[in-house]
Amino acid sequence: MPALCNHALQRPLVTMTSFDCLAEVLRAIHAQQIPYMLTGAFASNAYGYPRATQDADIVIEYSEGVLRRLRETLGQDFQIDPQPGFELKTGTIRNLLVHLPTKFEVELFRLGTDPHDQQRFARRRRLYLAELQAEVVIPTAEDVVLQKLRWQRDNNLADVRVVIAIQAHALDWSYINRWAAEHGTVELLHQARMDVGI
Repeated sequence: MPALCNHALQRPLVTMTSFDCLAEVLRAIHAQQIPYMLTGAFASNAYGYPRATQDADIVIEYSEGVLRRLRETLGQDFQIDPQPGFELKTGTIRNLLVHLPTKFEVELFRLGTDPHDQQRFARRRRLYLAELQAEVVIPTAEDVVLQKLRWQRDNNLADVRVVIAIQAHALDWSYINRWAAEHGTVELLHQARMDVGI
């Protein structure tokens, strides 16, 4: 995937905000040509209303040496925990990336073999995010809804309601219904639709 030509991802950073930290990580990912998608709150914000977040989630196509290359590109202000964690709900492996001066955290999720993870990665798209003043790669709105239903946390379900309320008429409901049935989240989806009157 070609690197993005955007000054927001390339400018020198003095006092870094969370947006600056994320932009720096994305710049490194593009420099190393690592296939990725930005998920979590930043992705749902793109399809709903922006909400504050203290961290970021990125899915990467993992290969041998990819974390070492990222660490070298990012420099000494960033640290990657070499000990991977395991996310139980989706069975994915993740590494924590921290910007040491600000403590801003990025969870790097390795793309696994989960069928929906594979499909949402294949369906990902480029979209301009105003917070970063850059075009980045994120999941589709349907896949944001489906993944947040799987997490089932209150803030995730709140994001689901917002995305559905704003994007309802543009969503591929047959795709959403099929995967919600596969994930066992049909009741949560039905409740979210009722909550927003869809």
